[in-house]
Amino acid sequence: MQDRSLAVIASLALAALVAAAPSSAQQTPPAAPAAPAAAASPRKDPNGHTGISPYMEQILKGQASFVARDIPGAISAFQDAIKQDPSKMLGFYRLGEAMLESGNAAEAETAWTTALGKKGSEELQAKVLFCLADLRERQKNWQAAREAWGAYGAFLTSNPKAGGYPATATERQKQIDRRVKDEKDYAAVKERIVQREAERQKEAEENAKKDKLNR
Repeated sequence: MQDRSLAVIASLALAALVAAAPSSAQQTPPAAPAAPAAAASPRKDPNGHTGISPYMEQILKGQASFVARDIPGAISAFQDAIKQDPSKMLGFYRLGEAMLESGNAAEAETAWTTALGKKGSEELQAKVLFCLADLRERQKNWQAAREAWGAYGAFLTSNPKAGGYPATATERQKQIDRRVKDEKDYAAVKERIVQREAERQKEAEENAKKDKLNR
């Protein structure tokens, strides 16, 4: 009986100790929240093989400025890209776009003409040819525009993968021919009007002299 009482007492003591002991959640402090991972910067490679090159960094910077309507910033970035690699067509093509947007058609034409002598895809070269033809038509340089559209069409025929619009070249040449004809016809009409006006003026002067003599 005494042994049973001792066992009960020991059991009660053990239960008291367990109740008094702090839980494991209380003993272990909560873990600190993980710090957000830093944004990984793009890998860079001067040659552009395993990462972005300084040239393409400037191209992307210029494109972002162009979309944001910061045209001076776009021009500056594309010029910096050309300084990084003057052998590539893309920088000159984008510079021409920005120059035209700024209202400097002469500089745009210079950039695009230079671009044709640089390295670039067939698709990009077709775009440059299109831009030059369109610009010369806007300038009303009809003969140069007609030749430029012809060059664009011929390039697309020789390079079908360029993905341009051969029908556009043909249609633009037809439009130019009609415009030139209209201008010639108008010039002839204008010349006749001027001639008739001169004849009337001369006749009026002669009549005035006759009237003066008859007085």
